[in-house]
Amino acid sequence: MGYLTGLLSDVIQYFFSLTGNYGWAIIILTVILRILIAPAQHMQIASTRRTKEIEPLRKEIEKRYKGDPRRIQEETMRLYRSHKINPFAGCLPLLIQIPIIWAFFGALRSLEYVGVPAFLWVADLSKPDPWILPVLAGVTTFLQSKLTLPAPTDGDTTSQTMLYLMPLLIIWMSRSFAAGISLYWVASNIFAILQQLVYPAGKSRDRKPKEAVS
Repeated sequence: MGYLTGLLSDVIQYFFSLTGNYGWAIIILTVILRILIAPAQHMQIASTRRTKEIEPLRKEIEKRYKGDPRRIQEETMRLYRSHKINPFAGCLPLLIQIPIIWAFFGALRSLEYVGVPAFLWVADLSKPDPWILPVLAGVTTFLQSKLTLPAPTDGDTTSQTMLYLMPLLIIWMSRSFAAGISLYWVASNIFAILQQLVYPAGKSRDRKPKEAVS
């Protein structure tokens, strides 16, 4: 983690030397990092779209085996396997970003902010921004989740609860995090949203889902 922190600090300093502003340096670094994890993000997008395509088949399984949760789970997992869907693919981009976020904490603390230009209204990116960046982080988190989460199942309140709870949690945490972390999160979410919107659907729309396993 120390090596990653030092690397991020050096890269931020390099882009600061080009832009003269730590905020823009963080945004440029964020875009580069998102490009590097783009393959994992593409896997998430593809998995989510395939999950939406087979939604009628999954509902058919729920209807057929109503009252037998174990059988529903078994048949649903079999349906996912037959369509090459990994239900955990959506977690990969977040798992990759966790060590990056922790390294960002260390990198931001190592920077010298005295006498450097402020980024918009934020004078010191190593200190928390009380409202604007946290709210932006929460809103962009909600929009990204809305685009990437599969449609909720009947009676599945967990995913819908998380859809609205996670942005509120992000806002609450961001109010105590360094503003640079919130800026990273906002820029990262915006990039992911754009990636979701422009990512081609490919041949998946033309492929008819296989029938549910009996």
